[in-house]
Amino acid sequence: MKGIVLSLGLPRRRFRLPAVRPLLRRHGVTLLMAALLLTGLVLGASYARCADKQTLFSLDFLFTTNLEARLSKGAVGTFCACFASDFIFLLCAYLWGVAAWGMPLLPALVCFKGFGTGVTAGYLCLSHGLAGAGFYLLVLLPGTFLFCAALIPFSARAFRFSRRVLVHLCGRQMPLTSLKDALLRFSARFLSALGVACIASLADTLLWTLFAGTFQF
Repeated sequence: MKGIVLSLGLPRRRFRLPAVRPLLRRHGVTLLMAALLLTGLVLGASYARCADKQTLFSLDFLFTTNLEARLSKGAVGTFCACFASDFIFLLCAYLWGVAAWGMPLLPALVCFKGFGTGVTAGYLCLSHGLAGAGFYLLVLLPGTFLFCAALIPFSARAFRFSRRVLVHLCGRQMPLTSLKDALLRFSARFLSALGVACIASLADTLLWTLFAGTFQF
């Protein structure tokens, strides 16, 4: 049979796995940020089991842990609450990105965002059962997913820019004009991430307005 195949001259396909080293070199920081977000998500869901309500409600400014207060707000209040939380994370990523000492803080920021997301999901599921899980999947998850999809690559870009600033301050050969151009591009990415955060907040507001009243907590 092998001789027949060879005599027919059929091409043999070789399946090659993608090169890992170039992939890590190009997207390693982004993959690291995504892994830290997932790690924080798991830690937050585990923490929600043992956290008391007072501790959870103290995190409500950054994360959704007090449904009664959120449900009492109108559409404008819901949008402001959602956008303020996202804005704080993006602003911290931007400020730490332009600082030479910001590299160790950016992974912690992404992990903390995942932690808060896990706390929210775990709290809703543990406190309200299937209704809480349905509320999170239908109302909170779309906007959260959209914002995290913008936070991860922006935080990775902030990490690389912080490293670039550190290299420049250490006296390595790097033209100042090149650093200024990179800062302009980084600032433009920040504005784009804010635009995505605004869209995510609008989605949150729309879903809260349409479906939040159907859940009885």
